[in-house]
Amino acid sequence: MDISELKDKIAKEAGLTREEVDKKIEDKVFELSELVSEEGAAYIVAKEEGLDLLEKRERSLKIKNIIPNLRNVEVVGKIVELSEVREFERNEKKGQVRNITIGDETGRIRIVFWNNMVDLTENLNEGDVVRVKQGFTKANTFGIPEIHLSARSTIEPEEKEIEVAEKSEIYSEVPVSKNIGKRKNLKEVVDNDFLEAKAAIVSLSEREYLTCPDCNSKLEEINGSCVCKDHGKVEPKRNLIIHGYLDDGLTTLRFVSFKETAERIKNENLIGKEKLFTGRIKKNEYFGNLELMVNKIEDIDLDEEISKLK
Repeated sequence: MDISELKDKIAKEAGLTREEVDKKIEDKVFELSELVSEEGAAYIVAKEEGLDLLEKRERSLKIKNIIPNLRNVEVVGKIVELSEVREFERNEKKGQVRNITIGDETGRIRIVFWNNMVDLTENLNEGDVVRVKQGFTKANTFGIPEIHLSARSTIEPEEKEIEVAEKSEIYSEVPVSKNIGKRKNLKEVVDNDFLEAKAAIVSLSEREYLTCPDCNSKLEEINGSCVCKDHGKVEPKRNLIIHGYLDDGLTTLRFVSFKETAERIKNENLIGKEKLFTGRIKKNEYFGNLELMVNKIEDIDLDEEISKLK
């Protein structure tokens, strides 16, 4: 069922006009900060209207439609990565954890197996296609959803072929370049552009992410402790990440900044102030949109801007 047929079905079964359905779906995409596709939002709207259309189709979600704080998640994907089983000790009690990453044609997601749930991974291998049932989702330190399992969860082999989307560099840091990016309007950007934009931050939010002080790798939070896969339990290094939206007067674009750049945005309270933002455009496969990975912020030189207009 394509999106147009889906909207018509919701309208018919919920007693709504097509325009009302379009507006509800549009509002739901905005409410969830573009974390779901239009199709995913349509199924959420259907559920809110008392319609369980998922009962009449494949019950599993596409990975691109998985967001944090979902219950009873079912997903099918090909295993593209298995970590080693890692053991840890907390309050004199030993535990273990293992992660696998699965993918489909829309993206990739990590599944976390704790303690006894690790036994479910015993016979899994890279390349296997599996169906996970009754999982639940949480956001990791980057706000990216990952699947966790409860005692009711299962993981079963699935007889089907899956083409996995190419891995994208989600929240990877962009090294500072001495080259100045080409000035562009935000509505003109394309994936992998390195550019300079004159814009203002119109909204932002911040969070910390934790890394190992020895190797700068991302840490796992295990029963209240921070654990590095190479250095074990460590005192974490706290790093700031800020994301939000830039506006150049023509359109808005999501941005992400890390560490020193993020600290400057926070310390100088740059929201609403026009600056020059330099960085690289990346397509975020989890969100499905382009975003600017900001690595440099400069004040605007009015004399230079005037000279460019001549």
